[in-house]
Amino acid sequence: MTLSIVMPTYNGGEFLKEAVASVLAQTHTDWALFISDDGSKDGTREYLASLNDPRIRVFFQEKNLGIFGNLNFLFQQVRTDITQIFCQDDWLVDAGALARLVATWQQLPADIAFLRANHGAEEGGSSLARLERDVLPDIVAPDKSDLYFFLFGCIPGNLSNVSLRTHIVAKHGWFDQRLPYAGDFEFWSRVGHRERWAISPVKVATVRVHAGQASATLNKAGELMPQMATVLGTLYDRLIAQGVSPLRLKTVASVCYISTHRWQGLQWLRKTRSWRYMAMVNQHLGQQRFALGFLSGWLAFLTTAGGRLWRLQAARWLLAH
Repeated sequence: MTLSIVMPTYNGGEFLKEAVASVLAQTHTDWALFISDDGSKDGTREYLASLNDPRIRVFFQEKNLGIFGNLNFLFQQVRTDITQIFCQDDWLVDAGALARLVATWQQLPADIAFLRANHGAEEGGSSLARLERDVLPDIVAPDKSDLYFFLFGCIPGNLSNVSLRTHIVAKHGWFDQRLPYAGDFEFWSRVGHRERWAISPVKVATVRVHAGQASATLNKAGELMPQMATVLGTLYDRLIAQGVSPLRLKTVASVCYISTHRWQGLQWLRKTRSWRYMAMVNQHLGQQRFALGFLSGWLAFLTTAGGRLWRLQAARWLLAH
């Protein structure tokens, strides 16, 4: 099985060399690495231009496409059946990572659309994260996928956790560039609504935690809220059509999403003296069809201590629908 790796880059000079070196060190050598730079100005382009391996193809974008536009471009270049997404600040865990990934795909049914690797590798975490590890099956069917995504959020997490059958990106309408912060959540849930997908503990990439990573910088003042509302609203509508209780869905959304972000809004207020984050939560999440009413929503916030209590009970109540 041949394998492609796609890597969108933007000002990734600090960690990019380590990421590329981890690919070059692989014992599985039948791979192609496609890198598309989105207009870096930190020396990334000079480094990419110096790469001299026939398996590496580099593209320089003249116009900034954003991460999901860049991924859409990269997937148009790939011709192999399987593609691994690889972020510029992560690295492959060891020299056998791609060999393990290929072996895992060879054992999966032919209709699996995407694979979430490294699942369960993270010990501890919140009660909801532990519940996710306990209840998710190895293969998730479309009739269960919407419920799991609504309850647990973007289950694949970091893009470096995901490999997929290359053709599904075009088949399912590409990543939505209108959602620069939640485009992955929206895409995986959209595909999962139609096709089976898999999770595996196989270790492929190490996700680097640092102050400059996207998850730490893109939602500083609640910018994620309207995009999250779009994804949750779609999942809510589909689950209602499947006969799931609206009250259970609204309770989970209010406890696990809205109350949690209201708590973050209070922390933002304490640090910056700005109500902006809280205003974004109230406007874009608190008034949506998947939310409890105004008084019930704030009561949920108070009784759960900002979403830190009763999350597990609310989740189990939804799973028992």
